[in-house]
Amino acid sequence: MLLDVYDQHLARLTSIATSVCTVFCQGGIEYRVVGGLAVLFHVQLRDPMAARVTRDVDLAIRRTDLPRIIQAVRILGLEHEHIAGVDMLVYTGGLNRRGVHLLFAGEKYGLRI
Repeated sequence: MLLDVYDQHLARLTSIATSVCTVFCQGGIEYRVVGGLAVLFHVQLRDPMAARVTRDVDLAIRRTDLPRIIQAVRILGLEHEHIAGVDMLVYTGGLNRRGVHLLFAGEKYGLRI
């Protein structure tokens, strides 16, 4: 049962990342997978037993690409929101406000405590 929940969550994260990254590639938008998902993929290649799932998808983008990104992800049912100081792509029309966190390449981020 617990493994099913883990696998379902990982499949959901991978599906979101794959869909968004595919749309970015089709639109010629450069990005990098960062954060916990990037670490998960890296560790899983080296030591699958040490890999740990993350809560969400984090992508590094150029701030100048944000207008193109907002337009491109609409096909996936995602919209841009600035929530509590974080730029996100979230699914429209649902209670689930999780989505993709956008981090701007070359910009400094402070710790939130």
